[in-house]
Amino acid sequence: MPEQDERSEQATPRRRQRAREKGQTAKSREVTALAGMAGVLLVVHFGGNYVFNNMTDITAKFLKLQYGLDPFTATRVAMVNVITLLMPFFIAVMTLAVASDVAQVGFFVKPLEFSFSKLNPVSGLQRLFSFNGLIDFLKSLLKFLVGGIVFYQVIKHHIHELPNISGMELRQIASMSVGFLKEALLYGFLYLFIVAAISYVFEKWRFEKSIRMSKEEIKEEFKETEGDPKIKSRIRSIQREQARKRMMAEVPKATVIITNPTHLAVALRYKEREMAAPKIIAKGSGYIAERLREIAREHGIPIVEDKPLARTLFKLEINTFIPPELYKTVAKILAYIFRLKGAA
Repeated sequence: MPEQDERSEQATPRRRQRAREKGQTAKSREVTALAGMAGVLLVVHFGGNYVFNNMTDITAKFLKLQYGLDPFTATRVAMVNVITLLMPFFIAVMTLAVASDVAQVGFFVKPLEFSFSKLNPVSGLQRLFSFNGLIDFLKSLLKFLVGGIVFYQVIKHHIHELPNISGMELRQIASMSVGFLKEALLYGFLYLFIVAAISYVFEKWRFEKSIRMSKEEIKEEFKETEGDPKIKSRIRSIQREQARKRMMAEVPKATVIITNPTHLAVALRYKEREMAAPKIIAKGSGYIAERLREIAREHGIPIVEDKPLARTLFKLEINTFIPPELYKTVAKILAYIFRLKGAA
């Protein structure tokens, strides 16, 4: 592949914006899972005993038929109570998961769109057996294995307490279960924290790599945003030509042409009772200076050679009045011209 086609350049802001609009962001699912586990851990830590005690009461009432004799009605009432009891878990998990997504990629809503390619089994297999699919599989396998090890270590640490469960009351069993759950969640949270940190760094690297651009792509994007340099150059050329034509159209109105004598030419216009000072209406060098002199001859406009004055006037902008320090020099020239016209 040619060097200019290699994706060796950092993505431009426009490329990043387009990727974001398509839903391509540096997002780690492990970070979202970590946030959800943090929500569960908080609820269990501050309200675990309350939840388990109420779960015990609901179970006891259900078994004692306190919710009615109809099994469907009793099950429905018990499920409503359980869902109400577990609602803090759902709210905590959802809130922290959404917050983690916003922290990773910011707040944006991707438009819903249907893609037939996602239903293509061949495309699905290609994604499954691709490099990214392999990495995702290895991450899931690692999480499963290490999670199993963590769970095993927690059970192993409390294995000596299990024989005593048979002699405990239901509330004591619930309290012990809360302790087991807290410990398991804490170890799981610490493990997932490490996994999430590594995963986020990896996803960030993978995202940056996926949106890298070749030099040719950067050039094409520049053309789209700033315009083709050739077209812009052509437009500027046309604008300069039009401005030159407008300037030449003003030359017949000039009072005098100051030259250098062949390289520079500046056209001045002055009307005694209409203008506060002489005004530069055209100027040019080389070919333009020659055209100014030709137009001046065609319209009988006086041409005066004054090298220092011509160089000074040439530095000024068109359609500007001459500065006061040139009044005296230009006034002598205009007076000479007016005397010639009066004599004629």
